[in-house]
Amino acid sequence: MHWLDPILRPLARLAVRKGWLFPEVEHRLRRAYIAAAEALDGAGTTDSKISISTGLQRRDIARLRKDDAPPQPPRQPLAEIIAMWWDDPDYNPDGIPVVGDAASFTTLARTVRKDVHPRTFLDILVENGAVTEADGHVRLRTRVYQPLAGSDDQMAYLAANVGDHFEASVSNVLDAAENYDLGVHYRGLSKGAIAQLDRHFRSRMQQTLEELDTMARNFPAAEDGENRFRAGGYFFDDVNIEAKQNDP
Repeated sequence: MHWLDPILRPLARLAVRKGWLFPEVEHRLRRAYIAAAEALDGAGTTDSKISISTGLQRRDIARLRKDDAPPQPPRQPLAEIIAMWWDDPDYNPDGIPVVGDAASFTTLARTVRKDVHPRTFLDILVENGAVTEADGHVRLRTRVYQPLAGSDDQMAYLAANVGDHFEASVSNVLDAAENYDLGVHYRGLSKGAIAQLDRHFRSRMQQTLEELDTMARNFPAAEDGENRFRAGGYFFDDVNIEAKQNDP
């Protein structure tokens, strides 16, 4: 069970900082246990069997199984807007009109979501530096949407990315899957060495992700299907963690 500690510690730190009280997290964990048991034995499995495999009380299982299913992860329209803007040749990343019937930001935003005013999307993108606005035109400054720190969008990215990464790793362990999940790690390095490694990794990873993004968007219609993928990378170092913890 001690293998759980390095997994749970970051989750607990996030929960405490976000104000998620333990009973709320415990409730979610109970539901996750039930979902895992149902996935293993089938949705028609009995409360008694779930109780045996999870250690939960049958009365709690019966109550939780009647609850509404947890909501699906929300769409990320700001990321969709930037991706379409970058890849669609009708929309020039170097500048498009804010409004207009042709290739404007308004038409772009309404292609993604019709129930939200385009100005709302634009204000958020300008606020976080993804877009600049001047003289009735907007210019794209990044290929990837970076949510504001602590925002709901950032939490959605965290949940999706960490969830898929962890699912890939667990599938490798439990199901002998062959998901790509490799890493390199060293100790005893200086802060300067860490900074060099970080810059190199970011440069190479950015190139790889942009290539994958272009490949995925340019597949012919014959490749349309129901499957999805997520690929990414992370670079952890204790230099950044120590700096944040020592901030006044």
